[in-house]
Amino acid sequence: MNRIKSMMVLSLMLGISFTEAEASKLTFKIANPDDGAKTVLSFTETGEKKEVEIDATGNGTIEINDFTPQYVLLQYGRARRTLYLDPVQDLTISFDGGAMWKAINFDGAAAAVNTYLNTGKIKNLTFQDTKLKEDAFINKADSLFAANNEGLNAANLPAAFTDKEKIRLKYFTYGFFPMHPMYYVYQTKDSTHVASNTFYNKLQSLITIDSNLLTLPEYKEFLPNAIASMSNQGVTEKPENTTEQFVNYIDKNIKDEKVAEYLVNLFVYGNISSRGLDGSDALISMFNKHVKDAKMLDKFNTLCTKWEKLKAGTPSPVFSCPDINGKTVSLADLKGKFVYIDVWATWCGPCRGELPHLKTLEEKYADKDIYFVSLSCDKNKKAWENMVKKDEMKGIQLHLGVESPFMDAYLINGIPRFILLDRDGKIISANMTRPSDPKTAEKFNELLGL
Repeated sequence: MNRIKSMMVLSLMLGISFTEAEASKLTFKIANPDDGAKTVLSFTETGEKKEVEIDATGNGTIEINDFTPQYVLLQYGRARRTLYLDPVQDLTISFDGGAMWKAINFDGAAAAVNTYLNTGKIKNLTFQDTKLKEDAFINKADSLFAANNEGLNAANLPAAFTDKEKIRLKYFTYGFFPMHPMYYVYQTKDSTHVASNTFYNKLQSLITIDSNLLTLPEYKEFLPNAIASMSNQGVTEKPENTTEQFVNYIDKNIKDEKVAEYLVNLFVYGNISSRGLDGSDALISMFNKHVKDAKMLDKFNTLCTKWEKLKAGTPSPVFSCPDINGKTVSLADLKGKFVYIDVWATWCGPCRGELPHLKTLEEKYADKDIYFVSLSCDKNKKAWENMVKKDEMKGIQLHLGVESPFMDAYLINGIPRFILLDRDGKIISANMTRPSDPKTAEKFNELLGL
């Protein structure tokens, strides 16, 4: 206490003033709170996350200081909302614990801005819009953006926020714009569709390369899709690995080092995560050229170390699980023949979509030196049993289950996943092509000398 008094006296003598840091107080009032739901605030500019303690009655408060005004993502359970917080403005947030996605209310100094963000009046392109013909799609996108800007101007909010929001609105509104060429073909089944120069010119006009915008989630989501789409302009034949096409476009056209780093890391890391290291030397070289961030490098190197164990020629991780009759089958039991593995589940749409093609392969190579093994990761074993019996599924049908060391070893984070092994149980491909891909049969013919 004497030391504190001495400091206060000294500060008065020297004319120094001490002021408490400005803090924003957030008060939560949640009706019908969910005991298992966490309340988390994610700051878009700093990446910082703060969890808010909510008591049994649904009330909670948190004081936050030392931050600049910015967008903050509020997550309650699975529901999400976009907020805008200011260190000099308090905010009270009220919602029903089971329906935050439906309605949310605000009081306090920051209420006007946050009410504007969450009224549901801000509209954006949707997946359904991508089935519109190109000119109608572009017109709808522009109309939505104009309406959103009118709404922002009419709200008469502080200039600093309005200037930021105009930028965010663009990427929010046009979020689905880059995907029109791909989704239009998917929705209309018109495989002859090719995006026009009008589309690409419009898309190019929407792209701003500015590392300062990487704090906006909407920009970070829009930009990779926009770059991927722009890299397709003038391409007549789809490359074997589209990621190389994307990254080469970035290397040639993106001069902002931070933006290039963000994009290259995103594309290459994603590619290695799903496809592994085989055939990825060019991508890794491009990654090393553009990515300098220590955390990104460490994460990528860790990923590569895991995939090193799954390179062609290395022994496969093993499995041992029951077949439809309860008999245990292991990988060791299958030595002597090539093994084509399908990791799938009954609830997986893309998995089921491959089954007719898999059946065709099974019939074509029925008397050849290759096993077709289907490993189900269904949690509901009964659902797997019923489907195998009802559909009279052929091949070797095994139940792997959800928590499987085999899936962990193969770094499987999405299904279906196909794996090809040689006669000795060594990996030929840890991420083999699907049955529907003609290259699969071509590879089988090559291995079998057909």
